[in-house]
Order: sequence, then C-alpha cells, then structure tokens
Amino acid sequence: MILVGALLVAAHAIGRAFAQTAAPTVSDVAVTELTPTSSVITWTTNTKTDSDIDVSLDTNYCGIRNEEPPAKTHSITVLGLDPATTYFYRIRSTDADGNQQVSGDYTFTTSSTVDLSKITNPQQQQLAEKSIAAIQQITSPTALQTVAQALNAQAEKEIGPPEILGNPQIDIQTDQATVSWTTDQDADGEVFVASAAEYNSAASNPYAREEQDPNASTKTHTVTLYGLSPATQYHYKVASKGPIGSAGESGDLTFTTKSVLPQIINPHVVKVGEHEATISWGTPVPSAGTVTYTNMANRKALSTGDPSFLVTHILQLTNLTFQTRYSAVVTAENQAGDRVVSDPIYFVTTKNIFPPVISQVNNDSTLYPGQDTTVQTVVSWMTDVPATCYLSYIEGVVKKDAGSVTSSPESAPLTKHVSVITNFAPATVYKYWVTCTDVDGNTTSSEDFVLLTPEQQKSIVDIILDNFQGTFGWLNAAGGKKK
Repeated sequence: MILVGALLVAAHAIGRAFAQTAAPTVSDVAVTELTPTSSVITWTTNTKTDSDIDVSLDTNYCGIRNEEPPAKTHSITVLGLDPATTYFYRIRSTDADGNQQVSGDYTFTTSSTVDLSKITNPQQQQLAEKSIAAIQQITSPTALQTVAQALNAQAEKEIGPPEILGNPQIDIQTDQATVSWTTDQDADGEVFVASAAEYNSAASNPYAREEQDPNASTKTHTVTLYGLSPATQYHYKVASKGPIGSAGESGDLTFTTKSVLPQIINPHVVKVGEHEATISWGTPVPSAGTVTYTNMANRKALSTGDPSFLVTHILQLTNLTFQTRYSAVVTAENQAGDRVVSDPIYFVTTKNIFPPVISQVNNDSTLYPGQDTTVQTVVSWMTDVPATCYLSYIEGVVKKDAGSVTSSPESAPLTKHVSVITNFAPATVYKYWVTCTDVDGNTTSSEDFVLLTPEQQKSIVDIILDNFQGTFGWLNAAGGKKK
C-alpha cells in the first residue's frame, strides 16, 4: 500500500510538470475588418486563454489586452490607427496555468481615405498613401499652404498645364456666342472676352470679363457668352486648369457677332399703271432695297433698287407691258451685308387711275440783308412717278382759296422737284402745298405745310438806338406831353 501511494504521488507530480510546460496553440489568425483608422484581429486557441496582442509600426511592440474572460475564440479591435499605414502585430495567449504562446509577426495596412485605384504603379501608390496620411496630420494653415505650394510646383514640373487640343469652336449669334474646346486632361474651363473697343493689349489682363464652364473637371468644355452687341468684333481666349499646376491657355482670338437681320414689313403694291407700278415696304433697321419683277407671260425679269440705307422704301417698276401679270420680290440688305427676301407680290398692269404719290417735302429759307431785305425759300419734293407739278402758297394760315399765289407748272414730268420763291417777307408765316399731275392725267395735291421765314437781324446802330430808347423812354413821353 505504501508503494501504491508513492506511485500516485509521483504520477501527480509528473502531470503537473507536464502541464506547466505545454503552452496553448494559436491558429486561424486573421484581420477581419479594416478601415482607415481601425482593424479587428481574430484567432483561436486549443484551450481557454486570455487575449493579448502586440501592435506597432515596427517590431518594437506595445501590448493591447482584452479584459474578457478566457476563451478559445478571440477578437480584439485596434483603434486610433493612421490611414494608409502598415502595422506589425503578434498574438500572445496565456492559459490558467501561466503557459503563454507567442505567435510570429503579422502585418496589416489600413485603408486610405481617398481612392488610389487609378495609381497603377505600386511604388507610387504607396508613396501617395503615405503622403496623404502625413498631410492629414497637418493642422497648421501655414504648413498646409507650404505643402500646397510644393505640390503645385511639383505638378508643374512633372505634369505641365492642360493642353488645349486644336482651335476652339464657336457658334456666333447676334447677342451671344458659344465657345467649345477640348483638353488632354481633366480640367476646368474659362473664357476671357472683351469687345474691340474694350480690349487693351498692353494690360496684364486685356479682357473685360470672364465666364466659366459649369463643369468643374472634364476634357470637353462649353461656355456661352451672353449680352453681346450685334455686328461687333470681340477678342477672346480660352483657359483650362487642372486640380493642381498652372493653366493652359489659347492665344488671343477674335469673332464678330452677327448683325440684326432686316425684316421686310408689309411689302405691297401702292399703285399700278399701264407701264409702271409702285412697290412700298418698311424695315426695322436701315437697309438698302431691291425689287426683282418678272413678266409671268414671257418669264423676263428686271430689277431696280435704291442703295440708300432707309427704313421706309418706295420703288417704281418701269418698262412693264400693259395688261400683263407680274410677280415682284423684295430684297433688303443691312449695312453688314445680311440679306432677306420677301414672298412674291403679284399684280396686273392696267390703266392708271391713281394719282402720283407726293413725299419728302422739305423747305429751306435764306435771308439776304440789304436796303431791301429779301428771303429766298427753296421747296423740294418727290413723286413716285414722273409728274408735272406746281407750288402754291399764301401768307398766314388762311384758307387756300383766299388769295393764294401759284408758281408756273414744270415744263416736263419729273420725279425730283424743286421750286424757288424769292418774294417772301422776313419773320412771316406762310402756308404752302404742292399739286402734281402724272402723264396719265391723274392729279393730286399734298397736305398743307407751314414755314416761318427768318427774322431780319438788327445792325449795331439799331441795337444802340433801341437800348438808348429803352433807357430814356421817359424823354419821349415827356416830349409828347409838351407838344
């Protein structure tokens, strides 16, 4: 019995010695969650142990302990890490008997706060990750500005400004223009513009204003310039700048906005005769006018025009064939050379029963001083067809039949008419009118016009006498009483 008891004691001692030397095994080490600032590390042990890990930027570890009860499955969350940074770690698991297992060295790299997938070079990607992680630790405004300047300088050295490919395209209207261009890399877009009158080539910025592309970063750019003036030349240039580095620019370019197109208003036939017709129309802007008229029977076409830039137009069509159908087309051209054409107007020549149209009646009076002061008045007017005219006038604004004076009729039919009157008195109101008869015997009179002839200027002697009389007028009054 003593021998048996001794054997049991010896066996128990051997078991304790064996238990004290057999450390737990560590397996299934993994990083299950990884963010820019944290990671979760898991593992398993064959016996229940505590949960410790060592984490560091190198193999000089500092420990992190999980205070949970001993277990066979383990998980520790490591917080306060830096983004895009590689860390070393190892597992330390200790059982209830104090046996500890220390794993080998493992590593993990926290994710970046920005997308680095476009960087294909692994070395450059790693440098970028470290640079971003370092920059994110900077809080000093001065330090951040210094880093930004260094980045721009390096970008200009390595990347260069965006290149503008080809010449910008431009769609020009009367009051706006749309400019489009492309660049070899993503960039913003801006157009600088100034009218020729505003443009100052000697200035550091010769342009009066700039407009930006609403798309912040793209290779295709479109900018519309609003509020431009018609028929005006403009200077412009386009510029594109990437996220860092300097801007790429075009040279100075020019364009001219379109003129306001003339609009043909109410083209119509004023009257038709046996061998002529009168066409009238209006335009909102001064324009020259041409009428092309075609004999619908033989298709022979003729044209007539007025090169004067007017807003009211009257043209006579001549050499027409009696009792024939014609078409007439009006063309209006503004000062920039832009043209518009009307729809055809149709008419048939017939016996003329319409009187001449009298227009553009004007007068100009000149005073001829002397012993017998006289006034010369020149009255001019136009008729739409050749006509024989005479001028009638009367002093004051009384009725026409109360003693009016009539000039001699013109000797031949004309379209431009002039009458000269030399017996008007100075500083006097006259009423006058014109009467015209065309070659077909149709007669008409114009409306009444009124003119005031110039006043005779006083000589220096008359002015002195008038002033003397005004000052000493009481002498005349006294003299009158004395008489």
